[in-house]
Amino acid sequence: IAIQGTSMAAPMVAGLAALLKGYFPELTMVQIKEIIFKSVQKIDRTTPIPGGNEEVNFNELSITGGIVNTYNAVEMAIEMTSK
Repeated sequence: IAIQGTSMAAPMVAGLAALLKGYFPELTMVQIKEIIFKSVQKIDRTTPIPGGNEEVNFNELSITGGIVNTYNAVEMAIEMTSK
């Protein structure tokens, strides 16, 4: 059983989206997507290409170049909804 890659990333991101929608129901899904994309924790490291051994920079395999950060996302949601 794989506990890495999209098998773990998808439920983590979906859970964050559900948390944001639950606590901030006034946010649209477009706003939630924007928050998730902008609130990631950037990482500067290499990782193997899926299915191979070649190491590449993480941002070459990820649109955001980071991993979800719930704290940052909630802070952004608070800021966005307080305007």
